Amino acid sequence: MGPAQVAAERRHAQLRPLHRGDVARPPRFRAGPAPRTRQPQVGLGRHQPLRLPRSQSNRHAMNIARSFFLLLAIVSLAALPTQAQQPAPTLRLPAILSDHMVIQRDTPARVWGWAQPGETVTITLGQATATAKADDQGEWSATLAKLAASDASLEMIVKSGADTLTVRDILVGDVWVCSGQSNMAFQLANCADGPAELAKAQRPEMRFFQVPGVSSGTPLADTKGQWVVCTPATAKGFSAVGYYFGREIQQSQKVPVGLIGSNQGASRAQVWLSREALAADPDLNKIYLQPFAAILDNPEEAKAAHEKWMKEGGEKYQQDRRAWFSERFMADKKKEPFTKPMPQPPATPEPLNVTEQTGFSTVLFNARINPLVNFPIRGALWYQGEGNVNDALYDRLLSALITDWRTRWGIGDFPFLIVQLPNKSKQQRDPAEQLGGWAPIRERQFKVHQNLANVGIVASIDLGSTEDPIENNNLHPVEKENIGKRLALVAGHYPYGEKGEFSGPILGKSSIEGAKIELTFDHAADGLKIGTPPKTSLTPQPPVDELRGFAIAGADKKFVAAKAIIVAPDRVSVWSESVPKPAFVRYGWQLSPVVNLYNSADLPAFPFRTDTD
Repeated sequence: MGPAQVAAERRHAQLRPLHRGDVARPPRFRAGPAPRTRQPQVGLGRHQPLRLPRSQSNRHAMNIARSFFLLLAIVSLAALPTQAQQPAPTLRLPAILSDHMVIQRDTPARVWGWAQPGETVTITLGQATATAKADDQGEWSATLAKLAASDASLEMIVKSGADTLTVRDILVGDVWVCSGQSNMAFQLANCADGPAELAKAQRPEMRFFQVPGVSSGTPLADTKGQWVVCTPATAKGFSAVGYYFGREIQQSQKVPVGLIGSNQGASRAQVWLSREALAADPDLNKIYLQPFAAILDNPEEAKAAHEKWMKEGGEKYQQDRRAWFSERFMADKKKEPFTKPMPQPPATPEPLNVTEQTGFSTVLFNARINPLVNFPIRGALWYQGEGNVNDALYDRLLSALITDWRTRWGIGDFPFLIVQLPNKSKQQRDPAEQLGGWAPIRERQFKVHQNLANVGIVASIDLGSTEDPIENNNLHPVEKENIGKRLALVAGHYPYGEKGEFSGPILGKSSIEGAKIELTFDHAADGLKIGTPPKTSLTPQPPVDELRGFAIAGADKKFVAAKAIIVAPDRVSVWSESVPKPAFVRYGWQLSPVVNLYNSADLPAFPFRTDTD
């Protein structure tokens, strides 16, 4: 600041006498010497008092008084502590360790966070205590003794130096991660029975943590969000599948349940794997990682290119596209015709960027899984696959994901429960119609169940489509309760060791017996039967006069509709007069088949084929 500017600043700071009606305001604080005001030149002797004309004396006295009180106010304010002067707390916990959380029972409790480097941190949780020391980066972690399930509210106190953090209302029970794409993200409020269920959703022993919808090109150590108690207000926006599953587990196991929602509509499996997991498999690396590696290595350059595209028409296109889908949805809901053309994208294709959450490999693992892996869980639910229906390597991709997550959590092969994709679109009443649709990916999902330990799977081939032409084209069936219930049945077997039947019939072996093919099934329970979907399912009730959904072929693989009968509690015989020398059989091998083979536990048989590609 130059001399002229200093002089101007001082002139603005000079005080003027107060007049009636004025309000005294403290002047702005300025650094540097106080402004000097011109005073009358009066001679003063050793004992000579100051004598001024009456008007000048009054004015001078007022100035002195005003200056005194203003100075006193400034000194007083300066003496008060301000937020800027308060040292910021250095002790911090991750968002997942917060009020109302549920911690995993019968497992050493992990606590971690950040503090001043070298500081000692003490943790108390109920009767359990532990200490840790922050490393050079300020990071610390500690493990506390196992705790049994309890609905008694606990407090956790964490201390470091002068800082103390208290986490309140902690329960001990089972924690499940609810992941996948839009059918896992589908909210309870949008379900067909959502309003009725929400009226009963006051469940203080069930808690939710929703991971925010962000992405990242590198692994994040923390996320945002908070645990909330299950109430009608909090349940309405949470995963319907997760909610129904948690409700069943809480009722059957009599323990608190914590549900962590980490899901994203339209996301493909590769966005949920770490970079290291994709790089470890040469084929996965080539297909799913290498096309994105340059951007992951140079995120700022990619970000700049994407921002440029957005400014040059991309942002408007995205807004118009969202509006188009919204208008189409409303027209479909009202069953009105909709002919408006879809907006056209800019001539320049959208540049890839890590903010693309549905197909950019690793970005959701980085932002929504990595921050959770220190938090012990009971298991994970997975409802995904619609985004990977054409991926021939999906079984390897999903297997790598499961292995990756288990390795990072470091708590063994925790249960991983898969929802096999349901039926969708108009039903195909001819079982020989060669429109496989989702049949191949259902098979790939089932292979993962077969090949990895502690991986369960739920058949939902009878929980999708309806005769409503609008609902038939809907990827998101509005009935989710039966999915949650069947997941809970599978969980009853894997982590909880219950003895009841938890699976639909699964083909065990097939054999050619003359002009027929004999099929033997596992998980027949007390016997196979002709069955129907649950009454609340959106799938139409199939005929019950005979078994439906079977097709048979000779060595030429020309499939035709087949007859089938139950010949023993666990066996079915399949044939067709037009195929005297059968070689292969299929069941439910279509996008939306008409099927009705069930076991005595009212669980549907899994689709299958005995031929290969």
